Amino acid sequence: MRKTAILVIICMLMGSINVFAGENSLLNSEGGIIEASYVKPIPDTSVYDAETDAFFEKSAFVGDSVMLGFQRYCQTKGSGFLSDPLFLTSGSFSLWEAVSPVSSGSLHPIYQGQSMLVEGAIAKSGTEKVFIQLGTNDIGWKTIDETVQNYNDLIFRIRTKAPNAKVYVIGLTYMYGPSQKTNLNNANMRTFNDTMCQYCEKYDYMEFINIGDRLIDDDGNLKKEYTSDDYVHISTEGYDVWVKVLRAYAKYFTETEQNAE
Repeated sequence: MRKTAILVIICMLMGSINVFAGENSLLNSEGGIIEASYVKPIPDTSVYDAETDAFFEKSAFVGDSVMLGFQRYCQTKGSGFLSDPLFLTSGSFSLWEAVSPVSSGSLHPIYQGQSMLVEGAIAKSGTEKVFIQLGTNDIGWKTIDETVQNYNDLIFRIRTKAPNAKVYVIGLTYMYGPSQKTNLNNANMRTFNDTMCQYCEKYDYMEFINIGDRLIDDDGNLKKEYTSDDYVHISTEGYDVWVKVLRAYAKYFTETEQNAE
């Protein structure tokens, strides 16, 4: 109930604010979102302190090659950075694969030396906060509805194995404009993000993290300086922004939980 009320208030406040060039967010008479343009306001990336990284203790980051890039970025920062989270990453990993059985040819992430289902690794590791960014390798060949359903299935599996885990869905971070394809494009990625953002609002154990809108140009495309390959992968400068946004959210979530007590 609390999260639904917050969603309505945010949408009302955003009615006259552009999320990115040319798009607004308004509620229709049934309380739904008009157009696929709603994304939560982004916390101030300049507001955090040295203690904020403690928020990421006992956390895991799950994802495909974009998250694998973030893992490598974090490794260059040394011990203690973001409280040394667990990374469960694999190149070309998808939500479809995440809810499929492990096999000799599957792309499931490695944990303790073996390919493992995400929910199994989460349970074995004692992870309490799960940050997931998946979907890019799905929406090019699966419908958005199918992809959202697979996300739902993955989160259900995680919560079944680790019922106290909090899940943070990191929105997709878009593509460099000229690299867009017929189905894998920024319009579909934004629709997917909007859908997942609203989905997260339904559950107290889920939150949506909007990094993507800190990385786009006026046309809603990934800025050239934030892509490492003029496609979907992120540059060092882009991951610098990731960290600022993650820390801002961490501070926001911590303060929100403290105020609710």
